[in-house]
Amino acid sequence: MSSLSPDANRAGPAAKARSAYIDTLRGVAIFGVACIHFGGSFVNVDHAWSPSFYLGLGFGQIFNFAVPLFIFLSGVLAGSSSRDAGSLWDYYRSRLTRIGLPYLAASLVSFFVLNHYPEWQALSTFGEKTAWLAWKLSYYGVVPTLYFIPLILQLYLLQPALKALPRWTQAIARKVVGPAFTEGHGALLWAATFLGLHLVLGVLCYRGTLSYYTWCRPCSLFWMVYFFTGLHFKGLSAFLTRRRWQILAGAALVAAAGAMFMDFSYLLDRTAVGAHFEFNNTDFAYSRPPLLLYDLAVVAACSVGIALGWNWRPNLAAFLGPYTLDIYLWHILLLYEGAWRHAEVLEACRQMPEVILMISASACLLLAGAKHLYVATVARVRQYRLVLIHQPW
Repeated sequence: MSSLSPDANRAGPAAKARSAYIDTLRGVAIFGVACIHFGGSFVNVDHAWSPSFYLGLGFGQIFNFAVPLFIFLSGVLAGSSSRDAGSLWDYYRSRLTRIGLPYLAASLVSFFVLNHYPEWQALSTFGEKTAWLAWKLSYYGVVPTLYFIPLILQLYLLQPALKALPRWTQAIARKVVGPAFTEGHGALLWAATFLGLHLVLGVLCYRGTLSYYTWCRPCSLFWMVYFFTGLHFKGLSAFLTRRRWQILAGAALVAAAGAMFMDFSYLLDRTAVGAHFEFNNTDFAYSRPPLLLYDLAVVAACSVGIALGWNWRPNLAAFLGPYTLDIYLWHILLLYEGAWRHAEVLEACRQMPEVILMISASACLLLAGAKHLYVATVARVRQYRLVLIHQPW
């Protein structure tokens, strides 16, 4: 998660140039994703107003910024990457190989382990089965939580055009307004346009005019503002001085706190959501107006550290950062096999809600640790082979 950027998940000698601040953001966000997916299973009518319900609801709302932040960081890393100098084909092939192939592997395992095969098998014709697979793999995700991978691949597919948009706009605008219109102004104009599109789609999906599950959650048009802003972040950040960035950070944090207060005021109002939470609309997480504002504000606050060049010391969250793609792809399967299938584990979570956090953190650390060990082993084997090759026998 590039946060799922393929370049961001590489380990090895290049890791010295990594930003511990960005890795920390990714690590916190991927832990939040695990908390949302596991803790969210207790946010329903069966557990309404219990301790596990409150914990799951709280973390589900607080970490709602995770996907927007991942998409923004994907843009930032793509915009600063030095590996895109090859041909367009090389660029697309690298993305499909480094993200698409692991995604297909996780989808295949999930298809059978998480019992989606019977749903597919029940379809009557070969055409229906083919269409089901095509839509699931390319847009919705075989498992709903995997929607992010087709989404980020859509954005990477559009990246060359998005990167060139400000330059094209500048070339056209200069014929009208003169040389005062810079490429930065073009980026600012398009960022504002994508922000408007984001808000319009969000409101229309929230009102039911458009399908949330088609035009919001998995739709690249809805998320374009985050990716585009990250892609052109260096140019856009030049419009603000250091002092103004600090002011932006404070204003964004105040806006995020206010939005979260509004969100919980609604979700804890039993006259609005029902005595047993049966009238809630938490599924519309990314389109509800308070969370639309909250996500934008949190990402804006996090971007301040990038603009000001923060680089924190290595920490546990930063350790997760390089492995967000692996954690994202496999954490549902790990949680299913290690927790959801076991009644005694779920009962422990109901009795002691802090177990939810322990399980979520353990899933992240186990997957990150496994990938770290794998990468280190491969690097050591390659080094050993080089020594053998150059050994004078």
